[in-house]
Amino acid sequence: MLTWPVSEADRLSYVALGDSLTVGIGTPFMDPGFVERYLRYSEIALQKSIYLNVFARRGATTGEVLSLVKNPGVTHTIKEAEFITITAGGNDLIQAALTFLKEKDQSVFYAALDQCTENLSAILKHIHSAKAGGTPFMIRLVNLYNPLDEVEGSDIWVEKFNRHIESFAKDRHVKVADIFPLFNGNEDELLSADSIHPNAKGYEVIARAVANLGW
Repeated sequence: MLTWPVSEADRLSYVALGDSLTVGIGTPFMDPGFVERYLRYSEIALQKSIYLNVFARRGATTGEVLSLVKNPGVTHTIKEAEFITITAGGNDLIQAALTFLKEKDQSVFYAALDQCTENLSAILKHIHSAKAGGTPFMIRLVNLYNPLDEVEGSDIWVEKFNRHIESFAKDRHVKVADIFPLFNGNEDELLSADSIHPNAKGYEVIARAVANLGW
């Protein structure tokens, strides 16, 4: 974060919510993930010091992110935040794909898509409720790349998930960072050794995509 003198009244607040991408899994220990990189972009763009709170867990589904957001302490922190980013949905898709590989039943993808959409809607509704009467704010959602390109037809389901995520941009507070085309075909360059999570270059791509949505 920037180090120029700033009073508490002038300090902005950023809450990062989500799954492994918000945690920064895939980079070496202490290396920045997309959250820290986006924070830096925001401080430079706004010439303001920004306080960061991260509420995320590796492997979290949208349902688990929803439970996290409803925690009273998290809700209070959200109420005071001007910037909110959310990464969620990838683990819903991965769990559905693993079930599909065992059962060969595409209905698991439809069920996961419906549940993901319902949970994201509830997350945004809860944020709006928390922000009622609070500070002005913006929400940045990050859509999905395909970490399962070896699964036949997986791109189709990633695109279906992403269409639903994009639908939330109808909310005037929400913009969606479209990272799918940035990762598509560049997985070898942008994913870490586990082929699931981004590497440092991948997180930089995500941070820039979110920053390019503006403030």
